[in-house]
Amino acid sequence: MVANGEVTIRGILYLSGLALLAGLSYGLLWLVESSLREPDPAESQAPVLTIERFRAVRMNIAGMKEYVVEAPRLQQLPGQSGTRIEQPALDWYQPDGQTREWRLQAEQAWGAADQQTLRLEGAVTMVRTAASGKLPMTVITRDILIRPAEHYAETAAPVQVVTPGGELRAVGMRAWLNQQRLELLSEVRGFYESPKR
Repeated sequence: MVANGEVTIRGILYLSGLALLAGLSYGLLWLVESSLREPDPAESQAPVLTIERFRAVRMNIAGMKEYVVEAPRLQQLPGQSGTRIEQPALDWYQPDGQTREWRLQAEQAWGAADQQTLRLEGAVTMVRTAASGKLPMTVITRDILIRPAEHYAETAAPVQVVTPGGELRAVGMRAWLNQQRLELLSEVRGFYESPKR
């Protein structure tokens, strides 16, 4: 190994072999230990918070009601999974905060954790009454994506729009509810009866 204060090649090979065996032993020990460990439990999707008879009011910059969401039950999901809402009703108000312009109702809803989007799921009804001072309208569809801050709604599902004296059917819709703008995307069919004099 050491001859006259010098390291021999045989000694270097011997030390290298010992280091290799130590490394292999460590790797084998780590592999056995990791296979014996219990796997990390999957994150539970059980709600972390449940609220019965939920009501939330969003105010506009002037301190007036912008929209109100009500539901029999709201469940906050863990982490960034968002919120589940049963049978939600969403009322949008005109800038005066007193006059309801639209009421949207659905079977279920899911709200993103960042509160920027709301997905109304299942059958959805959107109603604008004459009390809003605008043409009454009922929209019947399914599965609408809403961006509440923009008063924007869209769906790729079939849509039925009923107004006094008329009805339209289409597939897909985009709506800017505060601008009285409704865009029907495809297969648009309908009829309109002019008012009788």
